[in-house]
Amino acid sequence: MYLKGFELFVFAALCVLIYIGINLAKRKPPYVRVFPALEHIDEAVGRAAEMGRPVHYSTGVGGLHDEWAPVTTAGLAIMGEVAKACGKYSVPMRYSTVLAYLVPIAEDLIKFGYDTAGHVELYNPDMVVYAGEEQRALMSAMMGYIMREKPAVNMLFGATKYETINFLGTGAIVGCMQFGGTPRLYYLPVMLATCDYCLLGEEVYAAGAAVTREPSQLGSIKGIDYFKLLVVGLMMISLALALAGSNLWGQLVKM
Repeated sequence: MYLKGFELFVFAALCVLIYIGINLAKRKPPYVRVFPALEHIDEAVGRAAEMGRPVHYSTGVGGLHDEWAPVTTAGLAIMGEVAKACGKYSVPMRYSTVLAYLVPIAEDLIKFGYDTAGHVELYNPDMVVYAGEEQRALMSAMMGYIMREKPAVNMLFGATKYETINFLGTGAIVGCMQFGGTPRLYYLPVMLATCDYCLLGEEVYAAGAAVTREPSQLGSIKGIDYFKLLVVGLMMISLALALAGSNLWGQLVKM
């Protein structure tokens, strides 16, 4: 019961800092460091053009209806950049999904990417493949496609689960240049072992915000960074008070 007031303070501080971050981002977009995984997309698609082979992309089994919505949104934003690069180099791409409602979203993003690059005539609705509402169906569809078509580039950004092992493992077998990113701790080792370039943990959110340049997304990332600094500061104060033998921190928490 004593922690309720402190928890409320922490939650209120997070909301205020995110609000401040969004307002600051509307005035001036914050700096986001360069991510090698984004920086080498153009190079990877250029490699696909030289080899005359396609690019394969997926956001895994995460959707927009659950707790994985933010990372799925980031994965779709990155896919938009990949589609622009594919349009630029006239390279076909394929997006595999397990959720029916992502099909029209992906179609619009890919078509817009090719259109932005000046090659909308290369877009084909068949570039988006709906495997069915089942994880194993998605794994089978992706593995079969990779083994048959041997895409030059294989990308997986999103709330990935067990399909990560099958998806990236199959890509490694056929020699794909691979990109991956997820905030899910369990599958980061698989990505590190099989991918040429990775986005680790919260880098996926930051990369998605950097691609869209939306003030709300950039500001939220900045606000959370401020919150992390606040938490570190509170931890240091707590440690200093504990080492000094003071009970002031415990009394404050009980307020």
